[in-house]
Amino acid sequence: MKFFISFLIGISFFLQCSFGQKVKYAELKQSYPKVNWEARRTEAVKLLTDLLKIPSVRGNEIQVAKYIQAVLTKEGIPSRFVFDPKHPTRPNLIAELPATVPNPEPGIILANHLDTVEFDPREWKMAPLSGTVNEGRVWGRGAIDMKGMAVMELLAFLEIKRSGIPRTRKIMYLALADEESGSELGGKYMTSKQKQVFEGYEYAINEGGVATRDIVIPGSTIFNIQYAEKGNIWLRAKIKGTSGHGSSPPTQYPALSLIQFFNEVRELESDIRITEETDAFFYQLGTISSFPKSFFLKNARNPLIKPLLHGTIRSNRHLTAMTTNTKSITGFRTTEGEGGENVIAGEASGRLDIRTLPGVDIEEFANKVKTIAAKYNAEITFTDINPTDVSPINTRFFSTLAAVSVNKFPNSTVTPFLSPGKTDNSYLRRVGIKAYGLIPAVLKSEDIDGMHGKNENMTIDNLELGTKILFETLVEMNQ
Repeated sequence: MKFFISFLIGISFFLQCSFGQKVKYAELKQSYPKVNWEARRTEAVKLLTDLLKIPSVRGNEIQVAKYIQAVLTKEGIPSRFVFDPKHPTRPNLIAELPATVPNPEPGIILANHLDTVEFDPREWKMAPLSGTVNEGRVWGRGAIDMKGMAVMELLAFLEIKRSGIPRTRKIMYLALADEESGSELGGKYMTSKQKQVFEGYEYAINEGGVATRDIVIPGSTIFNIQYAEKGNIWLRAKIKGTSGHGSSPPTQYPALSLIQFFNEVRELESDIRITEETDAFFYQLGTISSFPKSFFLKNARNPLIKPLLHGTIRSNRHLTAMTTNTKSITGFRTTEGEGGENVIAGEASGRLDIRTLPGVDIEEFANKVKTIAAKYNAEITFTDINPTDVSPINTRFFSTLAAVSVNKFPNSTVTPFLSPGKTDNSYLRRVGIKAYGLIPAVLKSEDIDGMHGKNENMTIDNLELGTKILFETLVEMNQ
């Protein structure tokens, strides 16, 4: 085995097959205005506690927005609500700090969303709408996703104004509605009906990635900055036929045909693909791993190394999602109803959630699905189709955010993160904004479980950390 590994290493160096992008860290000036961080810490806890007390489960964003607007007004910063006229209680809040120098550079957007998902209070150790401060944490639905980051961004935004530093870029605070239910009234509305709002802006930071500790590599802190999101194809399928008795099944019948259709789609282009984008993710993990794991991670696209990683990738659903076109069966039903074990239904229907990698032609993939559907006489309806969206990682903002983040922790790294799911970043990218996703809080597995789960909370240390990272990134970008 030792000889085999040595042989692979030798051949790999010869082929030089680690051809993915590597993260470049900006050279930081680290000339920051003096800030009373103890006072900001107290302020952050108060803000988050108050926001968590305001229910905004898939709605009622107006009350959260009014609270934030009052804070901005007190600081002398004008703001406004922008909303679909049919839904005045679901506003998007915008506040801007103009550049203070001639010929400014393009601006930066601090984006977040004000709505949350549901909760079952019976499962929680602290009331989910209480904003309870206990055990060094602030508890409540939305503490991480994403009122906590809304507070971090708000304080960084306010501190930029309070500091009086020259601003070479304008800065926008953007609090969006409706993210948890598809962004029709938030990100999608703003980028389709209010495009002018984004003129003169180049970068945005939002949710989409998190920092983790002791999850992937024990003892290491990893800042996963989202720079891309997979494409998606959502579809509904229906197959009709003749009902019958379960004891005498025909060769084909609706339920069986639908299962076969779904299975054939699941096998469509299902190979592991370590793209240029995901190669950078593996490479960065290699920078904080010990040898020989570091070597294999840094050479993930090497044709000799790649097959050796397949088992590890397939055993981890998150890595599988990053390296394959995934297909999830999200619904299946027949018309026989309950208690029909001996009845072959005359109709079967179901739903599929397909997520595609960068480089996949989304329309071509959808056409392949149509071809398979015709084979089984399936009637299909595409309910949503969106291509992959990508922001480059070789930008000043990405490298600055990366450098500021890793500067906070020894033995830490930044990975460019391909998100399997969708955020408002996908809409921002459609109007030319280079959008990146990072909730700048270092989370452990139990913290991540609280997002959309029970006992969601944000540590007070993370509130301070996230505010510092965002503030220092803004300062560096304005020097």
